Amino acid sequence: MKKTGTLILTGWDSEGYAYAHSAALALLAYPDATVRGVSKARLPEALEQAEEYGRVLILGVALGGDPARLARTVRALARQRTALCWLSALPPPASVDAGTLQALSPYVRELSLQATVCACLGVKDSLAAAVKANAPLLDAAGYAHRHLEDDAYFAAAVRHIAHDEGPEAWSPEARALVRSHAALSDAPLTGHSTAMIEVRRMIRQLAHHPDVRVLILGESGTGKEAAALMLHHLSERRDNEFVPLNCAASNLHLLEAAFRGHEKGAFTGATEASPGVFERADGGTLFLDEAGDLPLEIQAVLLRILQEGRVTRLGGDGRKGGGTRKVDARVIAATNRDLRRMVREGRFREDLFYRLNTVELRMPALREHAEDIPEIARDLWGRSRREGWRTLSRAQAEALSGYGYPGNVRELANLLERAYALDERDFGSLLDGYRSATGETGALQNTLRPDQSERLADMTRLHVRQVLEKHGGNVSHAAAALGVSRNTVLKYAR
Repeated sequence: MKKTGTLILTGWDSEGYAYAHSAALALLAYPDATVRGVSKARLPEALEQAEEYGRVLILGVALGGDPARLARTVRALARQRTALCWLSALPPPASVDAGTLQALSPYVRELSLQATVCACLGVKDSLAAAVKANAPLLDAAGYAHRHLEDDAYFAAAVRHIAHDEGPEAWSPEARALVRSHAALSDAPLTGHSTAMIEVRRMIRQLAHHPDVRVLILGESGTGKEAAALMLHHLSERRDNEFVPLNCAASNLHLLEAAFRGHEKGAFTGATEASPGVFERADGGTLFLDEAGDLPLEIQAVLLRILQEGRVTRLGGDGRKGGGTRKVDARVIAATNRDLRRMVREGRFREDLFYRLNTVELRMPALREHAEDIPEIARDLWGRSRREGWRTLSRAQAEALSGYGYPGNVRELANLLERAYALDERDFGSLLDGYRSATGETGALQNTLRPDQSERLADMTRLHVRQVLEKHGGNVSHAAAALGVSRNTVLKYAR
């Protein structure tokens, strides 16, 4: 049986979109080709799945993975008369033997990858504007590849570039992904440990059930709100509001008003009617952070709303529907407290616990997936786009792995901010000073000690003072560097 069709295998950009640009150029030569993104390590596996194609173009992807597996797969395709061509601006690695390289029909030019593709395939590069127009979709497609194991959007973006199309041609699903990526990009769930892969698998599974309530458990700084955001943006509710409420940040009366909303004149200062969080999240998601801190009186208010599916505003009598509104909000609650123990102690209502805890999702502490620390650090650093600090080196990322992070990912982000503020590029020295200031030994911790919250406050105070000193005592400049308010700087500078 004669094989037909072309497969374009290309890589994933951290920036610059060179791979997507090159794949779009190749589509000009082969309009009906299939496009797939692939990493260097998984190139042999991708080629094993290419048996049905008559032609395979490998654009810029380094020849990596298991050398023996790569050689075996390439030679098998050559025997099956699959035309292979590796196009690259860089010479092949020494690990690839001559026979394998010959079967790949290499075309290497010391030019950019795009120029190499144009020279080999005889196409003209006129796609720069289309690449720029599709940049948001390419960024979102990269996110879907890394965190959601979904590569379809990358191929779609490449086709839009090849056809010189912009956002007006995106599918509704692609538009939704771009919106979700904008919301999620500052709160990623990075890491390829078994623990983080399972977290993302659970989130994808639960996103298919947009009415199921989820209780997210985990220590402070483990990414509970990031998980809630992902649950919302992967679900059918993503086109409606995601409304967060910190249940520990308000007093009894403010919390009741937050849940129920109020009518005009309901109390002194209520000059206008105002919807509560359930009304604002109608059709979307309500995220109750620090739910374990809810007072018992407010727990009763919340339970009634959940039971009845409707809310009566303060100042509304509730009779004949006066001030009462039906609400449809998915509730995701999160806490770092032991709610089961609180139920036994009478500090949390058992009936409310089971209303909130249809499914339980546990976020692992950073020390439980310490192998992810270098990847998380690079991700945090890459998103900060620090001027003059391009990327973290391997030595810097690995140095960060020697600390226990009782404050989890939030503390890691704080440490990276400290490195930038102090212009300290030797992360070994940075951590030595950090441990000295916090009293840490540097060994990974298996349990949290009772005094850690106090030590974390001391650590934050020291960091704020050092940043303030670097900026000559200018509170506004220090606040901007730290990404916090002036009041926060003044609080910790005392």
